[in-house]
Amino acid sequence: MFFLVSIPSEAFHRMMSMRVLYRRLGIDTSISRDAPELLARVRRSFGGRLAVLDWSAGKVLADMAITGASGLAVHDGRVITCSCIEQCVYILRGRETVAALTHPWFNYLHSVDVTPRGTYLLACAGSDLIIEITQDGQVVWTWFGPQHGYDTCPDGTPTFFDRAADYRTMRRATSEQAMHVNSALLLSADTVLATLFHQGQLIAIDRGSGRVSVKLDGLTRPHGIHRRDGGFLLSDTLGNRIVLFDEELRVYSEIAYGSQWLQDTIVTSAGTYLTLENVHVEQLPEPGLCNCIAEIDGAARVLRRVEIGPDLRLFTVREIDEAAARVLAQAWGASGDLDSWRWSYDR
Repeated sequence: MFFLVSIPSEAFHRMMSMRVLYRRLGIDTSISRDAPELLARVRRSFGGRLAVLDWSAGKVLADMAITGASGLAVHDGRVITCSCIEQCVYILRGRETVAALTHPWFNYLHSVDVTPRGTYLLACAGSDLIIEITQDGQVVWTWFGPQHGYDTCPDGTPTFFDRAADYRTMRRATSEQAMHVNSALLLSADTVLATLFHQGQLIAIDRGSGRVSVKLDGLTRPHGIHRRDGGFLLSDTLGNRIVLFDEELRVYSEIAYGSQWLQDTIVTSAGTYLTLENVHVEQLPEPGLCNCIAEIDGAARVLRRVEIGPDLRLFTVREIDEAAARVLAQAWGASGDLDSWRWSYDR
């Protein structure tokens, strides 16, 4: 199996250390949506990259530097990746950047879903927005949470909302967002699914009216709504479980899985689950803990695992076929910067 992984930061331990210090000083900020007066000059130094993994061989086949690489999709021979630092969507063909799309409403782009129409559905956590754009950047559809009842921050204060504003220049802490919507998926021509971090919900949005129906409540910092054969799944990040849904969005099973921060999970072509796990973003790593990628079975037994250390933050993963992996390997090459990853297999 081959996987494409996005890594938005290569200085995660340093970022978390700074965040802990800020909070001790009473400064409410965020590890990557930094306050301008604190980190504006250094945020690009946090790096970021995409990596192609040959999972069976236990090695990084290729990697490419992309500042703040976050949301990720593969479609029609192209890699589509968001940058949560540059506030844009890159469309890549090999090493060539076919396009770099941006919009004044982009802020902390978190996920990208390629629709059957070939458009891009984006979750913009920093602007409380889900937006659909064409491949040349034209806006097709928008849903701003503050216009549909999600208009207060977690502490009860009104959230900022202004369609005339340029959100790209803002550095908003997660606590300053009404929802922190972090993944969005087109369910049908009429409906969009989304995970809401603050509310702990999976919701369905009617594209015509903007009305919301809650499909699952009681989640703890959920991420990553994805399709799978027979339904969907998401990561209940601090609920320590993977939730499985049928086609009707009914919960039919869950996998209890202990992890400090379960960032993303997908079903693999082998019928197993691939997880991205980070140390808890609210604290410094405990001794012996590090960010890792793991393949588990339905009983949460770890089959394969790679530890990547505390500095590389993991974000999103997609499985790709071998032909696509070889094309990217030839185009990108392997920098060697990821050779220290520690691979282990359950024999």
